[in-house]
Amino acid sequence: MTQKSIQAFLLADSSALEETKEIKFTQFAEPFVIRSMTADEFDNITKRSTRRTKQNGSIVKEVDQNKLVDTLVAEAVVTPDLNNAELQEYYGTIGNAAGTARKMLKAGQWGDLIKAVQDLSGFDQEPVDELVDEVKN
Repeated sequence: MTQKSIQAFLLADSSALEETKEIKFTQFAEPFVIRSMTADEFDNITKRSTRRTKQNGSIVKEVDQNKLVDTLVAEAVVTPDLNNAELQEYYGTIGNAAGTARKMLKAGQWGDLIKAVQDLSGFDQEPVDELVDEVKN
């Protein structure tokens, strides 16, 4: 591989991986702002959402899908600040950023927010629909 071809894969501007998008929900005067997640960030979220259990003498890793989605949303929402103490106190969700978003939104809006985060982060449409359906159920 030549030096020139390597140069084609060096990011001249890392902001290309840092996209944002506004999502308007009718009950709020301001839109939510979400950001894209990198593959490395998603991997870290997946690891934090994985539990290890012992089954038949073996350690089995299982991803807690609810925790994965909650953590993904909590880390992707830029505005409002879901970790804001005043916001969490208002919604009765102290220490639970994703719980705050869940209390703020209707069920379908929660699914739309998840889908928007995943779309912005480059996930294929089919797995997104399956995950949104799973969350809605």
